[in-house]
Amino acid sequence: MSLPLEWDALVDDAIVALLIFAAVYVVMVLNLADRTVAVLIGALTMVGLGILSEEQAIEAIHWEAIGLIFGMFVLVAALSDSGFFRWIGLHALKMTKFNFLKIFVVFCGLSAFLAAFMDSITVMIFMASLSIEVCLILKAPPLPIIIAEICSANIGGSATMVGDPPNVIIGTALDMTFIDFATNTGPIALFAFAVNLVVFGLFYRHILENGKDRKVDVQKIMEEHKDLDPFTAIRDLRQMRIALIVFAFTVTLLIMHSVLDLLVAYVAILGAALVLLLGGRGLDHLVDKIDWHTIVFLAGLFVMVGGLEASGILSDFAESLSDISGGNVLLIATIVLWTAGLLSALFDNVPLSAAMVPVIQTISAETGVALNPLAYTLAMGCDVGGNATPIGASANVVGLAVAEKNGISHTWGEYCKVAIPAMIITLLVVNALVLILLF
Repeated sequence: MSLPLEWDALVDDAIVALLIFAAVYVVMVLNLADRTVAVLIGALTMVGLGILSEEQAIEAIHWEAIGLIFGMFVLVAALSDSGFFRWIGLHALKMTKFNFLKIFVVFCGLSAFLAAFMDSITVMIFMASLSIEVCLILKAPPLPIIIAEICSANIGGSATMVGDPPNVIIGTALDMTFIDFATNTGPIALFAFAVNLVVFGLFYRHILENGKDRKVDVQKIMEEHKDLDPFTAIRDLRQMRIALIVFAFTVTLLIMHSVLDLLVAYVAILGAALVLLLGGRGLDHLVDKIDWHTIVFLAGLFVMVGGLEASGILSDFAESLSDISGGNVLLIATIVLWTAGLLSALFDNVPLSAAMVPVIQTISAETGVALNPLAYTLAMGCDVGGNATPIGASANVVGLAVAEKNGISHTWGEYCKVAIPAMIITLLVVNALVLILLF
């Protein structure tokens, strides 16, 4: 007895879509080609083979997420170009009086806080660079603090809808608000950051204790390193003021966008337009500094996920998770959290979050579990789980790349021996908080 023609076609599409997606993942993980090129080829292949039509491909792209990321990229580029990030980082350093233990705590806290409002890639570029500079002066190993900052940035990014790319993807896909994330994932992220910091502190306690006891002549350091004065970091004071005012205005509108009935993409693009307008012709070059690769990568990724959804793979996966849970709400939440967390440890959490959105929508529809709590759970799993390996999130790749560029080599073993235990312990705490606070 043969299967109906429609079912045969569905099975064929599902297998082909899965193979294409898997092939693109392998290319990205093994760094065989630029990830943007790989995703574009995968997306075009899915459309070319008829897994989804050209119209479906265009509809699959989350244009609101693209608009939000574009707008925030411009704002962050304006701040970075003015010298804001080094300025605030040097102020934080000044607070520590070059005490290595305080530097460790303050720099991790600053990484988490900034990543809650802007992309963690930018945060790690300047935080890793500053940490290396300071550690060379203090004759302390920079890799521990860089790894701790990476994990802190990923956790901090989970606190708001604009923090980490997975949150942007999840939030815009499900019409959620900035306040939705801040009030639900925000408190959980705060606890997760504290737990993560304690784990890192215990693991690196011998380094921190040695640094704590090291005698430091602050005045001598400042005299020898004039560039550590915060005000030497400011390249354009007028631009910094304009960018900060517009950024604060934009964040305020993002907080109120649901009340004002504004799309988050419109708010972000409005902020970008204002900073370019008020900054004059001197800021035209900011458009060239936008990470266009990431924007094109996300567009292609959305098309590929649309292909997986059209082929029926994601709905089948959702049904399997529902069957395993037996309809138990707490078990469903736990499965979603750990599935997202463990997969994010192996793969970049951006494509994973995009693929999991249709999955939790199906789970919610079939089991009756509220969708928003599942979305927050998914976001926390992707953000925290991404800490475990050097390729789990964009911040990991960028932070370690900055270290390599400065001659600080690392191995997967050096990174994972602290990051994996920290991720597991943090995710256990997040699991408990998710069940208590969200369900």
